[in-house]
Order: sequence, then structure tokens, then C-alpha cells
Amino acid sequence: MLPKFRKIQNMTQNEYNLKGIVFDKDGTLFDYAHVWAEVLSEAITTAFAEMGKDKRKHQRAQQAMLRLMGIDDEGNTLAKGLVFTHKKRVIIKRYLLYCLRYRIKPIKAFRVYLQNIKNSEALVGERLKDLDFSMQQRLFEKLKENGYRIAIITSDTESSSKTFLSQMGLDHMVDFLSTRDSKYHKKPHPQAFEAFCSRFSLDSEEVAMVGDTETDMRMAKKAKAGYTIAVLSGSNDKRVLKRYADVIYSDISSLSEDTRLFPVG
Repeated sequence: MLPKFRKIQNMTQNEYNLKGIVFDKDGTLFDYAHVWAEVLSEAITTAFAEMGKDKRKHQRAQQAMLRLMGIDDEGNTLAKGLVFTHKKRVIIKRYLLYCLRYRIKPIKAFRVYLQNIKNSEALVGERLKDLDFSMQQRLFEKLKENGYRIAIITSDTESSSKTFLSQMGLDHMVDFLSTRDSKYHKKPHPQAFEAFCSRFSLDSEEVAMVGDTETDMRMAKKAKAGYTIAVLSGSNDKRVLKRYADVIYSDISSLSEDTRLFPVG
């Protein structure tokens, strides 16, 4: 893995000529737990209340639900959380096992939970106001100054995604946005990636992919991305990510110094 990265870093700009970059959103543009831990916890608490579940009697079930989604008791991300996978069989199986163990009606609980997540956009907006996104803004500005086309491909809704990008001060620098509501197949299918390439006449080898989950990495592989970057600010699953990524960073702050994205000389 490391020798491969060293080889990449020694290449000249003309040898790979990157012109586009695709980012995932949650867990990639920002630390997932910093934004979503509070929101998920609130949604779960409200969902249990709406189902008539006493908070004291069902506190363990609520904590288990939060861990199932991907947040531990200290507010840190868990690599095996359902929010970090797009494997439907895995999601359904683990969710049904949870409902069986804690005697929760699966369909009702799921509907109430989704509604509360949908209603949480105001809370997300307030949470974002407290965070500093100057690093992300500087990175995007540097990418634009170097001629990059920027895409965001996320499994979040269009409304929520636009809220995030606006609050982060990035929306005016994004050239392509694909969300859960878009017409494209969901990740890891490469259709959205390919649509981005087609819109701006880019070869897939001219586009870098930045993501935090196996799903992001698999999409990059299927799309034959020219450069694949994994960050640990989301799923934090280094063991899996290193199977796919050309390089792994703790977060996207390191991208500004990446000599493949920004060759020296």
C-alpha cells in the first residue's frame, strides 16, 4: 500500500492530469459524529416517546438503537453502524434482530424514526452554525483555483444536502450534486459518477474520489476513478478502506498538501 502511494506522489501532473473530484458528504466533508450524534440521539428519543415507550424503561433499547445506527455511548462513530453501509440485506437483518430483542414493532418504529430524521433539519442547521468550516472552504477554493470540477454524491436527501452545503459555505463551488432523490442509481453503483464525468467531458481516470465508507470506495472502483482517497472522519474503518484506497487520511484537511491533487512545480 505505502509503496504504491509513494510511486503516485512522484508522478508528474501530466501523467495523471486530474480535472475533477467527487466527494461523499457525511463523514467526508466533516466528522460524522460531530454533526449527527446529537441529531440521531434526539430522533431516537422522540421516536420512542411517540411510540409510547417510557424513557426510563427503554433507555437500554434507545442506547442500543444509537449504537446500531453507528454512534457509541461516548458519541463516537462505530464502523459497523447501519449509516455506514448500503447493503440492504445487512441493514434489514440487523434491524429486525434488534426489534426482536427489544420487542419493538419494526415497521412502526422505522416510519416514526424516518419522520423524526426528516423533521431534524432545523436541528442540523443549528448544529452547523456552531461549527467552523473554514478549512473546507479553503480546500474547495484551492480546488477551483486549480481548475477542478467538484461533485458531491451523497445518500442524504436533496433538501438536507443543500442545507449542509449552504451552511458550510460550499454550495456556490459545487458543480454537480447527486442525492437520494436524484434519478441515478444509489452508491456503490457508478451511475452518478459517470453522469458527472459526462456532463463535464471528463474521463473517469481524470477524476478523484474522496469518501469515508466501503460503499464510496466500491463506487470509485466500479467507476474506474483515477485516484481514490479514503478519510477516517466517518466510518473510521481503516481495515476495510485500505483494501480500496490509494491513500488514507484522517480527514480532508490533508488534501490541500496532496501532491497528486496539487502537483508541485
